[in-house]
Amino acid sequence: MEDMMKEQNAAVNEAAEYLDQIPKFSKEKHTVETVREMLKILGISQEDMKIVHIAGTNGKGSVCAFLSSILRESGHSFAVFTSPHLLSIRERFAFNGRDVEDELFLFAFRKVCDALEAFGEIGAGHPSYFEFLFLMFMVMVKESPCDYVILETGLGGRLDATNCVEHPLAAVITSVSLDHMEYLGDTVSKIAGEKAGIIKAGVPVIFDNTSAEASSVIRAKAEEMGSRAWPVDNTSYSGLELDGDHLKLLAKNKDGDREYRLDIPFAAEYQAVNSMLAFRTAELMGIGGDVICRGIGQAVWPGRMEQIMKDVYLDGAHNEGGIREFAKAARTIAARHGGRKILVFAVVSDKEYREMAEILCREFMPDVLILTQIEYGRGLAINELNQAAHDAWNAVDGRAGTMANGSGHDIRVIKTVEEALKEAVNEKKAEDTVFCAGSLYLIGEIKDVLRRNKA
Repeated sequence: MEDMMKEQNAAVNEAAEYLDQIPKFSKEKHTVETVREMLKILGISQEDMKIVHIAGTNGKGSVCAFLSSILRESGHSFAVFTSPHLLSIRERFAFNGRDVEDELFLFAFRKVCDALEAFGEIGAGHPSYFEFLFLMFMVMVKESPCDYVILETGLGGRLDATNCVEHPLAAVITSVSLDHMEYLGDTVSKIAGEKAGIIKAGVPVIFDNTSAEASSVIRAKAEEMGSRAWPVDNTSYSGLELDGDHLKLLAKNKDGDREYRLDIPFAAEYQAVNSMLAFRTAELMGIGGDVICRGIGQAVWPGRMEQIMKDVYLDGAHNEGGIREFAKAARTIAARHGGRKILVFAVVSDKEYREMAEILCREFMPDVLILTQIEYGRGLAINELNQAAHDAWNAVDGRAGTMANGSGHDIRVIKTVEEALKEAVNEKKAEDTVFCAGSLYLIGEIKDVLRRNKA
């Protein structure tokens, strides 16, 4: 038995290595129609799948987590496709709240590999990284059917592989802000147009209504498609308060004639709208309000203002909009303790890291800023991040520098993520709060450090 498990683990690792060799970002990807043809080759039909399709810049993963917990509480079986992963690629495929089993993962991988020649015969060529994973997921769902399927888009929406879905139950669009502008457009309106591309004729769309610019685009697309639009914003709830590491509010039902007490197990205020997006979606799926509340109250979403030890938090904010929301939430959490704010910060090179750094310096104002470099190939070089941080402080108050040389702010450069985390924890006094943000890859590396140290 032990030998069989070792053999299976080795096979999973080999499959993951193969997948990692496929380029993750490319403008040369297959059309939605071609992806549909690939599914046909794999013998997969969507007709019997009840699919909730989710797009947006920030909040997709949180909404998936809330919906997963609601479905688990309601007694329904479900499968969820999300990205990226923190530690294991298997995290992207969840069945009933658990990462996919090795056996099903390998079955799906081999099934797609076996179809590569047939893909070539229709002129498709090799699937992209994300397409390959999506095809694997759909194979898994066919092999292990469930009541509901939750699909998170990868990049954008209109041209995303997941948009081959033709008849979803609902489309959900979370907050829209500037990210991946080289692919999606350089304005919120253009990006919102890409996200709104998941809206299908007559299918209800539940959307984050906190950006007027994005909302106008989404509303227009919904009207064009004859789809009922359900906006969610701070008018969808009342009585928002932070109680320890939980948010509490009164959620209004879709008809506006009843309120439900909602206890959200996250300390970040932005989760109020995310939870309400899930609430409204679950309502439209026919799930009762009391069940929805219990489900949201039990939600788990690693790496989103996640407390990993006393007063040490991880948050996967990785773009301007996410960093701005992080700054607001982290400021509130730190204020409860009254001590210093210590921030471990790292980014990938294709993000708007200068803008992110300035937002952090202006709106969060860390007392200690620890810069580090992600091992992942796209991690921004530490010297460039250091320059961006000093430039950001200059832009804010003209006092760039380090405490070490007697000028300005306490900015420290630590080459590895493991040493940066150690520096932050050792620096922390009882009343201080430590945060780690800037990239989900940073959060993944920290999780790996914690796992190895625990082992």
